[in-house]
Amino acid sequence: MMTTPASRLASAPGTLRLTPARVLTLVIGVPLILALIGWLGFSAVALVSRGSYHVSYVIGVRDGQLVAGVGGENGAGDVVLRPGPGHTARLTGTVQYHLVRPAITQSTGTNGTNFDVNCRIPTGSCGLDATVEVPPQTAVTLSSGGGNMEVSGIEDVTLSSEGGDVAVSGPGGITTVDTGGGNLTASDLAGIVKFSTSGGDITGNDLAAPSVNVGSGGGNITLVFAQPPANLDITSDGGDVTVLLPRGATAYRITSTADGGDESQSVPTSPQSQHAISVDSGGGNISIAEAS
Repeated sequence: MMTTPASRLASAPGTLRLTPARVLTLVIGVPLILALIGWLGFSAVALVSRGSYHVSYVIGVRDGQLVAGVGGENGAGDVVLRPGPGHTARLTGTVQYHLVRPAITQSTGTNGTNFDVNCRIPTGSCGLDATVEVPPQTAVTLSSGGGNMEVSGIEDVTLSSEGGDVAVSGPGGITTVDTGGGNLTASDLAGIVKFSTSGGDITGNDLAAPSVNVGSGGGNITLVFAQPPANLDITSDGGDVTVLLPRGATAYRITSTADGGDESQSVPTSPQSQHAISVDSGGGNISIAEAS
């Protein structure tokens, strides 16, 4: 009776052959799956391990001016800016984090005082929610890495945000706001106004500013005036533009261009008027009317 060597026995039914392609799949896939499982586990632990602590700093004011940055690129939270008592500026707030407590670095140089949050892990939340109070009549230049900003009662202010929403309310002397994409809301401003956003909506209510310059990378622009502006310049890359002016006999010298959108004007006009309005829209509609 003859027997077949074991090496020549046929594979059992249902057995997968370990081909080079399958070996490569195992070599690459198994470590990736294990890494994914580990990352998901780490993220779950980080999300449930939440902490916070309070901070308070004095900020130097030089020649009636304060220049500050809050949060840095990775630790930006919400910022509130308002007038405060006394003759010194102060930052108070709460640092929120997951798993690993971040440190805050305060540095002062030619670009002002900066508060950087050193977030140590790339998952979960990490940032500084801050309130900045400044002495009356202090001109403020404030930047944020991306959180929302709320400003009230500052005479001269320059704001810069990498993407959060910005809200500004009067009185306002010179107000300049530049945001990387968040919405911008303003009210009760009576000075010189310059707004710029890379894509968010711009909304202004009860404006008494004589000079307003507004630019949007694509969001809608809506401005409601309580007093006739002497100079209004609006540029939009695509959103709708709506201007509501106070009722009365004031005439306006209007120049408008809508590349694709509709235009409508229902206010008194005169080519000799000292009240100039220029609107340029890259595609949205333009409406200039009297407020109801």
